[in-house]
Amino acid sequence: MSQQASERRRKPRQKALRGTEPLWVTLHSVPGADGEVRAKVIDVSDNGIGVELTCALQENAFIVVQGLPGAAAGPSGRIGARVVRCSATSGGFHAGLAYEEKRERGTQSDDAIPDYYEVLQISPNADPDMIHRVYRLLAQRYHPDNTDTGDERAFRLLTDAYKVLSEPEKRAAYDVNLHTYRQMRWRIFDQKVAISSKLAEKSKRRGILDLLYTARRNQPTNPQMTLHELEDLLGCPREHLEFSLWYLKENGLVMRTDNGKFMITAKGVDWAEAEEAIETRMDRMLPAASDRSSAATQ
Repeated sequence: MSQQASERRRKPRQKALRGTEPLWVTLHSVPGADGEVRAKVIDVSDNGIGVELTCALQENAFIVVQGLPGAAAGPSGRIGARVVRCSATSGGFHAGLAYEEKRERGTQSDDAIPDYYEVLQISPNADPDMIHRVYRLLAQRYHPDNTDTGDERAFRLLTDAYKVLSEPEKRAAYDVNLHTYRQMRWRIFDQKVAISSKLAEKSKRRGILDLLYTARRNQPTNPQMTLHELEDLLGCPREHLEFSLWYLKENGLVMRTDNGKFMITAKGVDWAEAEEAIETRMDRMLPAASDRSSAATQ
């Protein structure tokens, strides 16, 4: 369980019903819904809400909540939230939503928490001297006063990255937050077998494609992932990913972009969906446990 999820659970939750009237909110930008969705609030906390509604919400989907009382939603009356769970009940569905205030700006950012290591083009293990040298080099290149390569936006992002990574306490807190955010958002791969086995190799390739497939689906305008992200999320050092990425690239399932990031191809999408369909059919062909035990006694 991630640190952020644990923190949410430690927060005191309050029942939504304070009187005779239930509290209702409106959900916007719900995937698969034609318009807005009404939901009844079951409980609330500082970090999110639980709601009851008539349709299912896709886990990990980002939506906008409107109608929360008090200061929770801020001046706009809306707040961004991510679906962390959704389960069916006898009367509909219960869903848990975690607030994501940085997303409620109407812009499709690369990541709620930017990867400052990628911004500075350094390793997460880089020492302070390396961070300082690289920053000075890139700052000269992208400074707005540089008529040839100046870029105000890139320079501003570089400066933000340097301010965080150059201070040990800020860097340590940033590393924890970045890792927690990625784990919550992309937790779809679980490697349970040894690195050296052939089954593990196939599992790694499937994990890479699943991550890139999810990136393509959730971020269609920027569906790329860095090697560092793949290494972190799959729990594998990059040395153990090189063979997998080589295989996927040679078969046209993934491609490497000009900036060194990876993205899934249309062929890769077809392969991932076909593999899932095969697994689904195999599951349906297996008899239930009770049927197998009955057959064994006959």
